[in-house]
Amino acid sequence: MDADAGPDADAGPDADGGPDAGNLDRLRGLCADLAGAVGDGQLLAWADASVPAAVPDVVFGAVSDAGLLADSDPMGRTLPRSPRRWQKVSVPADADELWSRLWEIDEPTAIELLISLEASGAGDRSRRARRLRRYQDEPRDIFAELASLTGPGTRWWTNTDLTTWNPVTQHTFDAMVVGAGNGIVVTLIAFEGG
Repeated sequence: MDADAGPDADAGPDADGGPDAGNLDRLRGLCADLAGAVGDGQLLAWADASVPAAVPDVVFGAVSDAGLLADSDPMGRTLPRSPRRWQKVSVPADADELWSRLWEIDEPTAIELLISLEASGAGDRSRRARRLRRYQDEPRDIFAELASLTGPGTRWWTNTDLTTWNPVTQHTFDAMVVGAGNGIVVTLIAFEGG
């Protein structure tokens, strides 16, 4: 199914009610642990409750609220307009436009993509790095847990295969992975440059 069909094209397991509250709480903690520096950029992560039809709006809201669609960084600082670092991109104006820039992938591809993004921040001393040490430095375990907590039938989307991408923020490079299923939407985005 293509990205234009959206997450509500097949309600799947979400149709029977809301998310598992314990899983959602654990996912929110996991997302907080994941947030931090990766390579020269940042990784942000959110977990929210959502009905299938609202997934694009939830993702757009998270990205917009983080300041990733404006001329500021997620810490609220105004970004310098350096010609060397600033790339003019057309940021999505709304949830539908953002969603049109994503394509559906399977769970193993989503996990591999997240592992590749994490590998660029191996020297990070953030909470995420401490959590990864708890997993004996196996990012695969942390992302497999993330996928498991979203539950069976979760659908995954991205804007990149790390060789090409559809920009979804004003940053020079961004990589988004979204998982939605069982009343939960998980949004992870790595970005770098002004």
